[in-house]
Amino acid sequence: MSNKLSMPTGKSFLTIINSLPYLLIVFGALIIASNHVLARYLEGAIPPMGLVFWRMVTGALFLAPFTAYGLFVNRKLILKHLLLFLIMGALFVPLGNGLIYVSYIYTTAINGGLVSASQPAVTVLLTWLLFHELINWKQSVGIIIAAIGVLLIITQGEPLAILRLEFNIGDLVMLAAVVFGAFYNVLIRKVPEEILVSQLLMIVLLSGSLITLPFYIVETLYFRPVPINIFAVFSILWVGIAVTAIAVAMISFSIRRVGANKASVSNYLRAVFTALLAIVVLGEEFKTFHLIAMVLVIGGIYLMTLGTVVKQDNNKLQ
Repeated sequence: MSNKLSMPTGKSFLTIINSLPYLLIVFGALIIASNHVLARYLEGAIPPMGLVFWRMVTGALFLAPFTAYGLFVNRKLILKHLLLFLIMGALFVPLGNGLIYVSYIYTTAINGGLVSASQPAVTVLLTWLLFHELINWKQSVGIIIAAIGVLLIITQGEPLAILRLEFNIGDLVMLAAVVFGAFYNVLIRKVPEEILVSQLLMIVLLSGSLITLPFYIVETLYFRPVPINIFAVFSILWVGIAVTAIAVAMISFSIRRVGANKASVSNYLRAVFTALLAIVVLGEEFKTFHLIAMVLVIGGIYLMTLGTVVKQDNNKLQ
């Protein structure tokens, strides 16, 4: 019997390489799910504008060494499209991610995770409305099914709540965040090809932080400042580095390797991981209407991905 360690064959090495994008999708979705659970756990302990401001600043500082040279080279192109980047920064930071943190003061992580998972369907719908790009019947049905799932969450499994105008304000705020995030995704098509994904993220983080700064100052003066303690620092570092930089990089890399349709499985996983973490970590109750809504949202997104109408990264809103 030989004691020599067997070396991986070329075929097995290729299998590992081909599996890497899918492993990154899984871990990326898990990290993004942790953002939703952490936001619910904080429940406003770190004020939302303060949390999103320092999250984006931390992410920008982390990305700076990797993007500084590219940003310098493309400085004229960036200035030429400055208005676009300012709009994208507003959509991504205070209106998108900032509202996510606001929503979790009022709603559960399970609810928020399921509503946010519908973002790809909203993106395709907005692309059709704004750019008149055709969508096939499967995508149309998928959007409708996903919408029914979101409606089920917002009405807490009681459709008649629509007639009584009884809604969870947190779920409505999350839905608004999803719409703003979808607008951001739609605008990605307007970004010049010379701007790499990492550079775009850096630009958006900086412009979004600048736009958020006045809201953060008002929040600090008239509501509550960001607390200075170990847990607050750890939370900001986690959402700034792990969620904003690393998880987005993981999924963006996977999209380029396997395509947006296959990588869209990250949206399903994010909803599932958020629900599981919410049950285990937060002790939230998973009810029957959650299961029905999850099936509807995930099924709707799956149908939506059976046709391609727009080149975009559907995982930008975290």
